[in-house]
Amino acid sequence: MIAKPTTEQILNDCSRQLTEVVLPALTDETVQVAVMMMDLVLRNAAKRAAHEIAWMTDEISELEAYAGGSPPIATDGSLHLDNVVERYRRASEAFSRAMEDAVAAGDEERTRRGAEVMAHRVEREQEVMCGWSPVGR
Repeated sequence: MIAKPTTEQILNDCSRQLTEVVLPALTDETVQVAVMMMDLVLRNAAKRAAHEIAWMTDEISELEAYAGGSPPIATDGSLHLDNVVERYRRASEAFSRAMEDAVAAGDEERTRRGAEVMAHRVEREQEVMCGWSPVGR
């Protein structure tokens, strides 16, 4: 029985079962590697499930602050993932336009600040990926 039935806990329990029960029973090395990759995907999904909405809402604030002059992104305050993802998409578009304007205007300070926002996004994505990178990319 899972004491904390969050999505994160459920995925981590599946991961643990794969590594502690399934993996030791396998003899085929190719299948072992496949199970290890599935374990990594489960751990990535668990990490993301635990923090994704908070991370996106934090980034939405950063993106909107940078975009400044753009009209504020309307929100109903919903924390449903699809709604947060839509707000994140719109904030990302506003940020992108503002960054393009800063570069085109030769505004070095604003471009530097935009690069800092991007660096923060990359750091978070690396944290979410738990060291995993898609094969061939």
